[in-house]
Amino acid sequence: MHLTLRTDYAFRVLIHLARHGHTQNRMTVRHIAERHNVSHNHLVKVVNDLCHHGILVGTRGRNGGVRLARSPKDINVGHVIRLMETEGEVMTGCAPLQGRPCILADACRLRHLTRQATDAFMAVLNGMSVHDLLS
Repeated sequence: MHLTLRTDYAFRVLIHLARHGHTQNRMTVRHIAERHNVSHNHLVKVVNDLCHHGILVGTRGRNGGVRLARSPKDINVGHVIRLMETEGEVMTGCAPLQGRPCILADACRLRHLTRQATDAFMAVLNGMSVHDLLS
């Protein structure tokens, strides 16, 4: 099972904002990047995607920043993962090697089993909100 760094960063932002009560007040991406010791440039791209999908609200300018677009209880974990995982799959199995499909694909059930495992994994996360991730 593998979630990308992009998804990791998305949840860092969401949890950070939820933890600090930022549904009304804005926080800069630079501040969040520094607090989590992550690349500012990479985090900007993730935040832009979250804003584009209506998870965050961003304001540009001197007093700009980002805030949650809605309550952490209303932000679904599974939905965020599906938005951030650009490959379309959370887990991989039988990925093509150098553009060629695996010669065992017809006889191997690994891809089917990983798809079942992914469905079970996502079913759990679909029932969780960002609020549920707060300790």
